[in-house]
Amino acid sequence: MPGRELVLGKAHIPVDANGRLLVNYVSRETFPRYGFSDIRNKKVPLENLQNKIVLIGMMATGAGDLHITPVGDLFPGVEIQGNVINSVLQNSYLIRPAWAQTLELGVMLLFALFVSLAIPHLSAGKSAILASVLLVVTVAGGIYAFTSDLPLALNDIVNRALQKDPEKRYLLTERQKERLEGESVETNKMLGLSFQGQGMLDMAFEKFRKCPVDEGMKDTLYNLALDFERKRQFNKAVSVFEHIMTVDKNFRDISVRMDKLRVASETVILGTAGLKKGTEATVMIQGGVSDLARPTLGRYEVMKELGKGAMGVVYLGKDPKINREVAIKTLRFEDEFDAGDMKGMKERFFREAESAGRLVHPNIVTIYDAGEDGDISYIAMELLNGTDLKQHTTKGKLLPVSETLEVIAKVADALDYAHSQNVVHRDIKPANIMKLKNSEIKVTDFGIARITSQSKTATGTVMGTPAYMAPEQLAGKKVDGRADLFSLGVTMYELLTGEKPFIGESVATLMFRIANEPHAPVLSMRADLPLALNDIVNRALQKDPEKRYQRGSELAADIRSLSQAVAATA
Repeated sequence: MPGRELVLGKAHIPVDANGRLLVNYVSRETFPRYGFSDIRNKKVPLENLQNKIVLIGMMATGAGDLHITPVGDLFPGVEIQGNVINSVLQNSYLIRPAWAQTLELGVMLLFALFVSLAIPHLSAGKSAILASVLLVVTVAGGIYAFTSDLPLALNDIVNRALQKDPEKRYLLTERQKERLEGESVETNKMLGLSFQGQGMLDMAFEKFRKCPVDEGMKDTLYNLALDFERKRQFNKAVSVFEHIMTVDKNFRDISVRMDKLRVASETVILGTAGLKKGTEATVMIQGGVSDLARPTLGRYEVMKELGKGAMGVVYLGKDPKINREVAIKTLRFEDEFDAGDMKGMKERFFREAESAGRLVHPNIVTIYDAGEDGDISYIAMELLNGTDLKQHTTKGKLLPVSETLEVIAKVADALDYAHSQNVVHRDIKPANIMKLKNSEIKVTDFGIARITSQSKTATGTVMGTPAYMAPEQLAGKKVDGRADLFSLGVTMYELLTGEKPFIGESVATLMFRIANEPHAPVLSMRADLPLALNDIVNRALQKDPEKRYQRGSELAADIRSLSQAVAATA
């Protein structure tokens, strides 16, 4: 009701019957806005906030409350509060008399009658003149109401009348366009950051290019360029830096980095696409440009190359999330398999890696992760400090018998556990058994052996592998854990004598002898071995899986019983 007011000290605030105050909006973005991160990072001078009323609120689209107001469609709630406080401090209020609604209806009725009754009976010229007069009177009345002391709020009248004016419609359209453009910039930026977080850097750059390159965007683009560097996509990193240079040629060190990137792009090889078999491909820079961002495989930073295997390169890597060093083994599927088989082998590889990743045993290398980066597939695993047992398979470098037996027992324990988890190694041999600096034993390459055994180089480059295979494995039959125990028997024979139990001038001859001919007794190769060891080796190397050790725990138990008996008689 008229005359109702709220008293706060000396302030008399007019309110309606429900205690509500009409907000006297000044204009959109009347008050300065500062981002919280800018204040925290001291980018905003303190004098801008000193002796000021500071309102804190969410203003980003989707994060805070937005309202439709006479001065803007998406008006933050915190800015409405600012306008209310400003009205109280300036003692500037809007008052809506009880008769205002009647007046509004009357004006709208007048325009309705004019449009429906007058215009059809008047010429175009007279209609235009009369319409202009009515519009001028309405607008002038609204202006007078807002600028004079007349206590009248004609906000709705003016707004509704002005909607009919082409110039006003143009202004409203431009305002809507600006609002939509602002929302589009924010949307593109958020999408770009999302794509960047998922490693889709090209799509991220596409979205960032649609945003104005302000100070914040320059930082974002700089980080994107560093991500391209880590992926060894140097030309794309240069493109991002060039985009920054369109507005700021002296931003950070982009000029220096661009020169180094152009040099690096001519000396680096990433992956193996387009390379011939035998090319030593690597993700490390060959040209000595060392101060660029480190290369990455997935989320792992590649520190240095550790060695080369049959199907790829092994790198020292680091997981930046938990600062853990890992060994990263890469695989070159395109070199090893035909295009038709490659997809299926990749899928099998990831299934095998997933199964191996579930193995948790003190004598099995832990697999942390498996993934694909570009044309490179990789496995991230526990980093080992030691050497494999291949160096102890020649005479003169053999390990002591007691130590060899303990190694075989530990490997048998590891295989027994893996077989209980329905995981078969398929490539047990000295090169896949590691002896660490602390004398611990680790079995490596779970999850990789099945892929390696089916590659085109399985019987070519990797000539040693068939010598450790069980007869049923060489015949292409379905294998189980007993095939691993046969391979372990071959490994035990070689570590004890320095000779393989089966040899051949060719792969075909070797395969025939493994499947059909008996091996030489282990004691005939080394007479100082315990007599009972002959029975253990013979059982492990039985050609019929049913006559072999059925579980690794059985083999481990026999070896430890023999070791205890030998120690007792020593």
